[in-house]
Amino acid sequence: MATNYMNSGDTVTLPAPTGGSVKGVPQVINDLAVMPLESGAKGAPITYRTAGAWSVPADAALKAGNAASVKDGALVVPGTDGSKPYGKLLSDSAGGYAEVLIVQ
Repeated sequence: MATNYMNSGDTVTLPAPTGGSVKGVPQVINDLAVMPLESGAKGAPITYRTAGAWSVPADAALKAGNAASVKDGALVVPGTDGSKPYGKLLSDSAGGYAEVLIVQ
């Protein structure tokens, strides 16, 4: 292995952004789609997952195979005002939730 290898990048520890982070609530930090593994206020060091599939709150219009964005901790249709790209849907939205694969 190359001597400059750091890690897989599947988890990172970053300071929580403005508004903080809530465990299990999807968010985008700058352009990095993440899932917080713990909660904390702005500036607290938080461990985030940058990959994987997650069941999260989602707009009823979302369908498997499509892209999804995140706004206020929930998946929404890409292009929704104030949203940021998050990943690809692995399931249709049902009961207010959908499974999403984080895609960077």
